[in-house]
Amino acid sequence: MHEAYVNINSIPTHILTWGRWIEEKVTEQEVVICITGNPGLPGFYTEFASTLQKQLGDLPVWVIGHAGHDDPPEASIREVPQLTGNEEIFNLDGQIKHKVAFIEKYVPKDVKIHLIGHSIGAWMILQMLEEESVRSRVQKCYMLFPTVERMIESPNGWVFTKVAMPLYSVFGYIFFRFFNALPVWLRLLLIQIYFLIFSIPRAFLGTALKYSKPSVAEKVVFLADDEMSRVRGLQKEIIERNLHLLKFYYGTTDGWVPVSYYEQLKQDYPKVDATLDTKKIDHAFVLRHSQPMAGIVREMIQQSRTN
Repeated sequence: MHEAYVNINSIPTHILTWGRWIEEKVTEQEVVICITGNPGLPGFYTEFASTLQKQLGDLPVWVIGHAGHDDPPEASIREVPQLTGNEEIFNLDGQIKHKVAFIEKYVPKDVKIHLIGHSIGAWMILQMLEEESVRSRVQKCYMLFPTVERMIESPNGWVFTKVAMPLYSVFGYIFFRFFNALPVWLRLLLIQIYFLIFSIPRAFLGTALKYSKPSVAEKVVFLADDEMSRVRGLQKEIIERNLHLLKFYYGTTDGWVPVSYYEQLKQDYPKVDATLDTKKIDHAFVLRHSQPMAGIVREMIQQSRTN
């Protein structure tokens, strides 16, 4: 595994790569690029991506985080701009431009791309397919637990807009400032207690500590709020134009994407390549179900390569 901060449009972004370092010339004919959900910290995807790369063997796997969702190391000379006054960099449009710029810079034009989009990453992929520089290179898009419509109408969307956002608006900044003023050992202890309550593996302690930084948390919440406003009706024209490139995977216990969204998609597009999960994998699969999900995606990729 390799990791680095790659400066795209002057915004350093955390990139994790398996199989081939990103600044080496890509000699393979194909590459797998995973666009994260929100929060967009690639550290959450380490087990999923490394397992997937081992199972594929011959394909490099890259995970792209969202701009501003992970600060560079303290010794780095790179800096992430503050949110205030730079909203256009960290909203949905800015994040999409960021991913397109990454592909145009680091993926040679003759290399085919397998795009994995998790949660809001799937919606970003739909917008990216509007760019010919991306679409012309896409082999297949794998939309995992895709928040591509009616986010605010979902059970989790209601909780976020009616409960979480009002609380964050009043107490969020103060809480994160107070939390980060505590000694590191105490912050880690509190996170460990939280992990025990919700059965989250200890392997994510370091990533969660980064997520708790006020400069990161505010950008994560800002992007989520933009998602609630922007991700409304299904973008049918984009889906119709790219139906042959899209593979959807829906969950049965997903508070962001109810089963009714899957059923409606199948009704609207009888020929759509969409699957309903049978293993009760969570929306946030990277926390507890990375290995089985990697196996499912491997099968998807192998199938698309043989077609």
